[in-house]
This record gives sequence, C-alpha cells and structure tokens, in this order.
Amino acid sequence: MGWVLLLAATAAPRWRELHERPGFPRDLSFSDGLWESCVEALAQPGPACRTLPEDTARFWPMRVLRAATVGSLLLGALAYGLAVLGARWWAPPPRHNLVAAAGLLLALAGALYLGAAAYMAHRVLEDLADPQTPPADRFHLGTCLYLGWSGGGTEVLAGVCLATSFCRNRGLVGQAAAAPYEVDY
Repeated sequence: MGWVLLLAATAAPRWRELHERPGFPRDLSFSDGLWESCVEALAQPGPACRTLPEDTARFWPMRVLRAATVGSLLLGALAYGLAVLGARWWAPPPRHNLVAAAGLLLALAGALYLGAAAYMAHRVLEDLADPQTPPADRFHLGTCLYLGWSGGGTEVLAGVCLATSFCRNRGLVGQAAAAPYEVDY
C-alpha cells in the first residue's frame, strides 16, 4: 500500500496548490508537481497541464527531488522483490537474511521519500511565511505531500517490521529457538 501511495504522489501534479490566485478568475485552481504544472477551471472537466518550465526543471533542488522520489520507488520495488524471494513460501525454509535486507531497503526507501516530501513542504511553507513572496506565488501544501508522507511512513513501518521479524524464530547464534511449549498437530 505504501508503494502505491508513493507512486500516486510522484506521478500526480499536486505537490503545491493555490486556489483563488490574485489577478486570475476565481474559478481557476493552480497546482504544481515534479513534472507538470496545471490549471484547473470549475467549468472544464479536467485540468490543463503542461511540463514545468525549463528553468524550474533544471533548478538543482527540483532535480534532487525527482531523483529522490524515483529512486525511492525503484528501491521499494527492489525491496518487495527481495522480500518475496526471501519469504519463499513455496519452498521452506525462508531466507531470513534476505527478508531482513529487504526490510532495511524498504525502510530506507520510505525514509528517502519522507525526506523529499519534507523538503518540498519546507520550501512551500517558507515561501508562504516570507512577506517578500508575491500573493500570486503563495502556494499551499498539496495533496501529494500528504500521500507522500503516508506512503513513506507506511514503507518505513513495513520495513522495520520485515527487518525485525526474521529474528523472532531464531536464536542468538542462528539456531532455531526452542518453542515455549509443545504443539501437537
């Protein structure tokens, strides 16, 4: 679920939003993402989007944000693949070390995305609080930031659970731990 939230947050152009922009009709809504900038009118069925201007796209923080989000998605997909291979439900025993490595990679992927979303939120709130920022550029936090925080937090939690779950059925030196009671099936 976390990876799907991060995929939606990366693809959608709603990282920062502005409704009722001064100097524009009241029914227009503006939003920016990592790759697109959109204008949406209430009278039209969908938003009119265009790619970000070249100067914005080449600005180094935007390039770092893009790299961090795409890297987080790729790292998360790799972690899920390793977790499936490590769990090996089709042929016991599971590979505990592979599951633990997948958990660590998944937690790292979530933390990377949380960092990118937090940086973008910091930039938006910094511009919002700055009295020098023109009213037409006072964007607010967009929906994708909330999706990114939810997905990143979910991935960190899932990664920690995966990384620590491999220790439950093992002793300290790698042998199977004795069961606290006998189970007769």
